[in-house]
Amino acid sequence: MNGVTVLLLLGTVTGRAQTTWNYTISDAGDGNSLVTWEVTGDLTLVPVPALAAPGSSLAISVVAPGIFADTYTSDGTLQNLATPDGSYFAYGADVYAPIVQYSTDTAAGNGDESFGLAAPLLPKTLFSLVYTPGTQSVLIPVPFSDFNPGTYQSVDSDVTTPLTVNLTVVPEPSALVLAALAVILNVASLRPRSIGR
Repeated sequence: MNGVTVLLLLGTVTGRAQTTWNYTISDAGDGNSLVTWEVTGDLTLVPVPALAAPGSSLAISVVAPGIFADTYTSDGTLQNLATPDGSYFAYGADVYAPIVQYSTDTAAGNGDESFGLAAPLLPKTLFSLVYTPGTQSVLIPVPFSDFNPGTYQSVDSDVTTPLTVNLTVVPEPSALVLAALAVILNVASLRPRSIGR
């Protein structure tokens, strides 16, 4: 990936406290998607030593099959966010790593695809990262139609607190209206009808 080291957060769950990073993607119109997120649990992470290398980034990514439409392709290259939300990881007394990048990858390996946000890190040998939220909402220039509606999940234990990363792609409002209408029509067709005497 052009000399950039990226840690994709994957792994298995252990018995320790759980942190959950929940992404939601919805249609923002004009060829953009709105990414919002919420983080729960212990927000202090100690990543693996590989992140101490110059030019590395901490990527909070979900890796799963079927995230993107078949026609969408991307190689996972980190892209800058046009307007970051102000969220960041702090390590040490005065070092801040703002979340300023995103990545999409349709060739993540083993049939999986990935989506995530990333924070470039400065070289350091051992550190804890403390997450501080901003608005937790950004626009990305990826058309909503390039995402497949659904919920995707991956888990990481390469940090001291296991991290579950969820991605929910919310169906377009018109699809929700049609689904609700179909349910109403089905229920109405099942109602018993009285026969006049």
